Amino acid sequence: MTLFLTLTDRLNALLLYVLACLLAVVSVAVIAQVSVRFVLTAAGINISAPWTEELARYALIWMVFLGAGYGMRHTRMIAMEFLIQSLPRQIGTPLRYLVLAMVVGFSALLLKAGLDFVALGRSETSPVLGITKDWVYWAMPVGAGLLILNTFAHIADSILAGRDIRHGAASSQQE
Repeated sequence: MTLFLTLTDRLNALLLYVLACLLAVVSVAVIAQVSVRFVLTAAGINISAPWTEELARYALIWMVFLGAGYGMRHTRMIAMEFLIQSLPRQIGTPLRYLVLAMVVGFSALLLKAGLDFVALGRSETSPVLGITKDWVYWAMPVGAGLLILNTFAHIADSILAGRDIRHGAASSQQE
């Protein structure tokens, strides 16, 4: 079990660098788009850079799906936890496990739908970058798989640490 957690945390450490790179790509693409559209136009230079919008959009899609998987490991997902935390432990803990089981179920549906989109995307090409859309659609099944993996890692970590799962992993973050 600890090997599983160690490997998951190493994968997440790598994932954090990938997310940082994607954020950099989105930032550079958006700055380039704003510069071309407003700054250069104001200077009398009329050029177009349609690739910036498409690149930013695709990188953002990957960021969202990969970030969801990463965020689940340390319970950084947005949630309304006041109900679960205000309930007695005997009721709140099973309810939390039920919610996590629903997350895994929904993620499994996303994984299946994502694989269907990947198959569809092989025949589609992005209008500006000219890449097949399956590269974009892979974000959904990869992100869903990471979400499932990190949900199980969160559960295992809480059980091994003897921590109340209703309060997340705040006390065990190693970053």
